Amino acid sequence: MSLSDSPPLSPELFDFPPGRLWLAHCKDGPMPRSALAGMQEILQQELRPWEMNWERDFLGTCQALRDAGAQLLDADVSDISITQCTTTGLEAIAFGMPWQPGDEVLIPRDEFPSNRLPWMALSARGVVCREVTLWDGQEALPPRVPTVAVDPEQRLMDAIGPRTRIVAVSWIRYQDGIRLDVQRLGQACRERGVHLVVDGIQGAGTTLASLAGVSAFASGGHKGLLGPQGQGLLWTSPELRALLMPSGTWLAAPSAFSQSGVQEAPLVPWATDGRRLEPGSPSIVNCRALAASLTMLLGAGIGRIEDHVRALQQQLLDALKDDPFWQTDAARVRCLVDHRRTGPTLCFHYDDEQAQAVTRLLALGEREGITASTRDGFLRIAFHGWHDAADVRRTAAWMARI
Repeated sequence: MSLSDSPPLSPELFDFPPGRLWLAHCKDGPMPRSALAGMQEILQQELRPWEMNWERDFLGTCQALRDAGAQLLDADVSDISITQCTTTGLEAIAFGMPWQPGDEVLIPRDEFPSNRLPWMALSARGVVCREVTLWDGQEALPPRVPTVAVDPEQRLMDAIGPRTRIVAVSWIRYQDGIRLDVQRLGQACRERGVHLVVDGIQGAGTTLASLAGVSAFASGGHKGLLGPQGQGLLWTSPELRALLMPSGTWLAAPSAFSQSGVQEAPLVPWATDGRRLEPGSPSIVNCRALAASLTMLLGAGIGRIEDHVRALQQQLLDALKDDPFWQTDAARVRCLVDHRRTGPTLCFHYDDEQAQAVTRLLALGEREGITASTRDGFLRIAFHGWHDAADVRRTAAWMARI
């Protein structure tokens, strides 16, 4: 895609004030105006509940979000569950599995707590959570930064043992931006009778996802999906879902609740589709908002957004290749981008001696309406579908002022 083309998402869809350059959807994505309008519509109805329609305004709102989530992931809608966030999706799996003492979960070293703490909590049930080093020097102080030569998938595959039941990974890592090949890893897990569980929040909405070989994919909606905090989605394969203990909530029953009279006692008390794992009554305000955001993203095309973001990244790296502060790490990041080892966020490493300079750069950016973010020694520049070539030039000029 040429950057002379209009971006896939018009900035007018959002509430950006003049001069605001938001490069931090890896932290929090801006909701579009259409999501706010959907929330306001639901809240207006809540003021007059006698005008609400149960099938349309509650069940229909929930189903619209499941439908949009299925389209986002190119999946069957029956495999979609509504959740509050990434963590609750992962908890449905972690706490729902029929574990035996001595069973094992593998996770990469330095995972975000959402994909670490639910598995560690299983120690009370005799389950071992083992962290796997993904490249030489990752555990060192200071840690070695990842290059295109790393092979995290092989490290995880080599770590699978006879008691491994689940491998749980981030599709795109939150601090260094490394993108895992979940299809390659998923195939290896399937061959070994192991389930691959994916935290997809850092790629969802900006990167096409493939669920081949994956058993579960969880994402909150407030980053690249541009929804509100506290709303997410979970996809599970039928094979994994059949193993999981149901949530036990009334919406997990086989048929949608109708308030129409006596409910027939089902032969099977729990739904077999994704509703089986839903944690109770969802916020239809948040569901309406996230569905509106997904509708906008799907209308633009996730593949088109991904191509656009990649073109923006290439332009920024071109601008930094001769910068005395950034050029060395820009070359490292360039190799990662060229080999499809990154998602929407470029993560530039800085050492402890450079940390104060980066802090001053962030403060300078805030004074001028530019927001980026840092994690664990990386400056994160996150592009999305509304950014354009002028935004890249402004980003490069700001970074050069370090």
